[in-house]
Amino acid sequence: MLKKIVWLVSIVVVLVVAGCGQATPPPTPVPPTATSVPPTATVAPTQTKVKTVLKWLDYKNNVAENEGIDGVIGLFEAEHPDIDIQRKAVAITEFMSNTIQAKAKGEVYDIMILDNPNHHALADQGVLADITDYMKDWPDKEQYFEGPWKSTVYKGRNFGIPFSSNATALFYNEDMFAEVGLKEPPKNWTELRDYAKKLTKEGQRWGFCLSNTAAEGGTFTFLPFLWQAGGDIPTVGDAASINALTLWKDLVDDKSIPSEPIGTGETYKRFAAGKCAMMINGPWQLPNFKNDGVTLKWKVAPWPSEVQSASILGGENFGLGDGPNVAVAWEVLKWMATPKHLKPMVLPGNLPNRKDMANDPDWVSNPSIKIFIDQIAIARPRAYGVNYPKISVAIQKMFRAVVEGKQTPEQAAKEAGETIKPLLP
Repeated sequence: MLKKIVWLVSIVVVLVVAGCGQATPPPTPVPPTATSVPPTATVAPTQTKVKTVLKWLDYKNNVAENEGIDGVIGLFEAEHPDIDIQRKAVAITEFMSNTIQAKAKGEVYDIMILDNPNHHALADQGVLADITDYMKDWPDKEQYFEGPWKSTVYKGRNFGIPFSSNATALFYNEDMFAEVGLKEPPKNWTELRDYAKKLTKEGQRWGFCLSNTAAEGGTFTFLPFLWQAGGDIPTVGDAASINALTLWKDLVDDKSIPSEPIGTGETYKRFAAGKCAMMINGPWQLPNFKNDGVTLKWKVAPWPSEVQSASILGGENFGLGDGPNVAVAWEVLKWMATPKHLKPMVLPGNLPNRKDMANDPDWVSNPSIKIFIDQIAIARPRAYGVNYPKISVAIQKMFRAVVEGKQTPEQAAKEAGETIKPLLP
């Protein structure tokens, strides 16, 4: 059962009425006489600043991330004693219900860090404030990569700014490549299929592994293939979507990829165990190689492309609650979005999405991370309106039907297109 929390936000105002806000000087003492009355003592009035309480909601539960966020909030409060930020972190599975329940009760989280695919839904439901006018003269908006920035835009209006991002890329096993005479990673689909066939040893390893499960991880992996083919979700059913599905079918027919559903976690495990020579995955797997004591030699490369290059955007955005404190929260957000304040919050396990942070040595000194930041620069968001969850299910059903041999790419694409069309904005 979701924990119900009622927030009590107190703003204490001491209203002092004194001549134009200035202290009234005490009267000159009068020596007492037998008939005089002792003068009444006059106390100079004092003024107390208004203290604004802002409620903050996120789902960051990693120790390093928590330390980074709490440290920056503490620094802000030290510099701005008139603002009190009360942070609450919940499980990612509880985030949406927390925001929606608060909205239903007329309550507001003033600052949020939210999963970027949920941005449209929260904007549509009135949870997020439209801050388009606030950022008209904000120069930093020009620093963000296109994909992360688009993920904050709904119906042509801006409902937040990017926080941190990730994208996917190709991992490959150098020793396995050398074993079959390959020196460089594949650059296009033709090479990808050819390499996967050469690297496959039936019963021992697959040449290529990717997430093909009927879950968001599967959609997250399939969409770049759709975009690389020159297609998009609104055009599912066209030649591009058929070509993307055909590639997956060919890889299954070649026995180069697993046909059973596996997610990004299982994909990593098979690659780390030497059961896959290549895989599509994200930067969140990088620490696992060290933590798991993986000794194989591997590298990261950009996605192989077809008609065009593409990766997919993951990560989080900042959003402001549509309540009475938007103006104050916007000032907080501007302060936190500067590189020197943003970096301590993003660095523990996340990647930047600002151009002026893209070459920071703390990230790019690791060549694998540099590849992922380059992929973020071309990554596309899953910004397809409030019905995206239903659209994603249709995409999953489509590629699973092809991978399992239940439908041809043409049949699956046509059926998915008919399902998706009425769900689009």
